[in-house]
Amino acid sequence: MKILLLILIAFSVFVGLLMEFYKKFIRKDKADTTEITSVAWAFSVLFGIVTYLITSDSALPQELVSSPLLILLYSVLIRLFQLPACQALWKPILKNWSKEIPNV
Repeated sequence: MKILLLILIAFSVFVGLLMEFYKKFIRKDKADTTEITSVAWAFSVLFGIVTYLITSDSALPQELVSSPLLILLYSVLIRLFQLPACQALWKPILKNWSKEIPNV
């Protein structure tokens, strides 16, 4: 269970980084809230599928039965963990980094 939680947190931090890059460098801070939310959910579902595919049944608690519905659970958890990772970790780093680079 601990390894599964670490995988979910690692994917959440990575999704947070992807979202900040998307907002700052691909969309240049011109994306609206609906677009950002949709892209964040798409990344969360993608990494939820990856989590489902790479985890074995032994990583799950005995109460959970391995089924494709776990993709939904993993996606929601990644999205919930991604929000604080984005706000607390990546946003200040990329904000300072983008100030140092001209034409960004």
